[in-house]
Amino acid sequence: MNSELLSEILFPSGCKCLICGAEIAKGNFDVCGNCYVKLPFITGKVCVGCGEPLYSMSDYCLNCKNTKRYFTSCYAPFTFTDDVVRLIHGLKYGGKKYVATTLSNFLLKHFSEKNLSVDVVIPIPLHAARFKERGFNQSELLTQSFSKFGFNVNCDCLVRSKDTSTQTNLSKTERLQNVTNAFRCVNKDAVKNKTVLLIDDVYTTGATFNEASRVLISAGAKQVYCLSVAHTILNNA
Repeated sequence: MNSELLSEILFPSGCKCLICGAEIAKGNFDVCGNCYVKLPFITGKVCVGCGEPLYSMSDYCLNCKNTKRYFTSCYAPFTFTDDVVRLIHGLKYGGKKYVATTLSNFLLKHFSEKNLSVDVVIPIPLHAARFKERGFNQSELLTQSFSKFGFNVNCDCLVRSKDTSTQTNLSKTERLQNVTNAFRCVNKDAVKNKTVLLIDDVYTTGATFNEASRVLISAGAKQVYCLSVAHTILNNA
């Protein structure tokens, strides 16, 4: 193997933009400048509870006003629109696991901007049957940047004990019913008296995050924060 080829393998000079395919310099996000500025970043006022963008004087969206929350607050760098939808769907349904590296880097960047301190990072688990079908848990892949930078990531203490149907086409009430008693903490020592960060790909009504948080709080967790790549806009502010 010649030295130039070896150097390129070890220190790649470029890669393809995940969105438009243009050749770019290797970086943390693997998205070209033109596509980066078009990403649907969440800016401005957001709900204190779930992080949904707000367009009113209220500090909370209607969903958070009318729902008991077990997590302290939730954050997301993007709205679930445009290219972010395509990236997440490519990861979950297209088998493009490499996209998780870029999305995980966005999550870590967004989390670091919040100046929060957590003791353990936990991905929302998949049921064993769903894991076997997909071959991976996208939420677990989204924690990779946290592991890389020394966070305590635990992928085993929270399990999905109920094989729930997909939340995609369910109403808010159906989502709540669907995830009720869906999780179980199998290692309470891993969360007892600790501040937990839960990670998932998309926040819609918050039913999944909320039920997982309830289980963790019941297991002794001191506090739970939630972080997703994207937040679905329900226009309920």
